Amino acid sequence: MLVLVAIAIVLAWRPFIQPAGRGAVVLLDLFSGLIGVDLAGLVSPMPREVETRETFAGTEMRISWWRPGWGDGHPAMMVVNGATPLGNDNTATRQLGRALARGGFLVMLPEFPFLKAGTFEPGAARELDAAFAYMRSLPETAGHPAGAFGSSVGGGALLAAAGREPALRSADHLIVLGAYFDLDTYLASVAARAQPRGGAVVPWEASDEVRTRLPPAALDAMPGDDARTLLQAALDAGAYDAVLGRLRALPPSARAVIDALSPARVWATVAPPVFWIHDPDDAYEPLAEAEQAEVATRVGAFRLVVPRIVQHAEVSPEARRRGPLAAAGELLGLLGFAIEVMRRAG
Repeated sequence: MLVLVAIAIVLAWRPFIQPAGRGAVVLLDLFSGLIGVDLAGLVSPMPREVETRETFAGTEMRISWWRPGWGDGHPAMMVVNGATPLGNDNTATRQLGRALARGGFLVMLPEFPFLKAGTFEPGAARELDAAFAYMRSLPETAGHPAGAFGSSVGGGALLAAAGREPALRSADHLIVLGAYFDLDTYLASVAARAQPRGGAVVPWEASDEVRTRLPPAALDAMPGDDARTLLQAALDAGAYDAVLGRLRALPPSARAVIDALSPARVWATVAPPVFWIHDPDDAYEPLAEAEQAEVATRVGAFRLVVPRIVQHAEVSPEARRRGPLAAAGELLGLLGFAIEVMRRAG
């Protein structure tokens, strides 16, 4: 932990120039609760925060903004929430926005209605892309890199949009935390309480929130009663392979709904570098989703890091139990990852 603090002091005195400083400041702010003191505040001023309302792809939504406490031009980061009913009032996501702004980014957090409601939205990709294009068009981001960060199902939706829509396809980088890769395998893992790891199917227990929200959302999105009946039968098929097989055999109208939100279907066309963070104990999306993405064929760069410290934009319960000293090694590993991201991001 002391090493991380030293890096922040030495390199983050001008975090808007030094990639290492940016990474250190972001981590120090994000994990201030674990560390027990606001060390980031020693080297970076409090961001400026405002709220607006904008309309993207015909959908009006609330936007939360964080801007660094210095300068007029900045690299930009669009943050995409998970399916939290709190929307932009989610404490962990707001802390992430502040941390990124302290590291030198203009941060845009759109409150996408489909994510707040936890529904499957056919126009999700267009909404995400229009929001990103708007952020990139701002005068203060002109000439600077622009990327996006997505958490949980928001991360999966972000990757799916990046393979389909023009603005996100030209993003400078994409970062996801605990996302899904293939909506078929994700649904099968939730229904069968298992995931494929190392050539075998092993137990995996989804959180109560995932079990009570994801399958109903998929069922509600089906185009008619027949499709809902077939999907329910697939989810009730028992073993992982049986569930997966029946999901992949759904009729075209049902497949279209699932495929539209599945990064796996468009992975080859996701051009930006993808940085993926996934806690091995994640109870929202199984680690197998990240491992599938890592081995899938794609032209762009891909980096996966698997720390036992962060889930869904907040410190994991396991990391809190272990405390700051025990988590120091994980934080240093994340620092190296963050520096690599910052070099791409601005």
